[in-house]
Amino acid sequence: TTGTSAGLTLDSGVTFPAGHVLQVVQNENTENNSLSTSYANLYEVSITLKSASSDVYGFFYFQYVLASSAGFGVKIYRNNSATVTTSHTAVWTKNPEDGSGNPISWYSNSDVDYGVGTVNPKDSLSGFSVGDTLYYGLFARKFDSDNVTIGNDSTVDGFISSTLMEVQK
Repeated sequence: TTGTSAGLTLDSGVTFPAGHVLQVVQNENTENNSLSTSYANLYEVSITLKSASSDVYGFFYFQYVLASSAGFGVKIYRNNSATVTTSHTAVWTKNPEDGSGNPISWYSNSDVDYGVGTVNPKDSLSGFSVGDTLYYGLFARKFDSDNVTIGNDSTVDGFISSTLMEVQK
């Protein structure tokens, strides 16, 4: 097998074993998002595929503040062009809900709650080619009228961050 000394260009005959990490893309954003009662795209990141036979693992982290008796949920959607919406491919939608359909993945029943949330989806890909760019959107909505912010802003802006990892199938 041939390749450059830096390992950046490999012969087309190279086959990586299943589980081989092809690339890692890390992003972060400093912001303050007050949530509404509808899912909204708070944070969007992209990855350009190195293989036509891979999966993408996502690691999304976000700082939050919940008012007393407030709650929220998050979802991850994917599109093959920028501006991801909830009508695109659902990658992670696991949110417990109350009996009225309100998300309660994070919920505070007493005092104000400060914390860091995380979701870790696996996107099992098919039908994509080397060089295709995939866009992932982190969506969130609050439970009711109580205040919820992601990327909390107290004295210094809070954060949302992500790591996307492409892994050979």
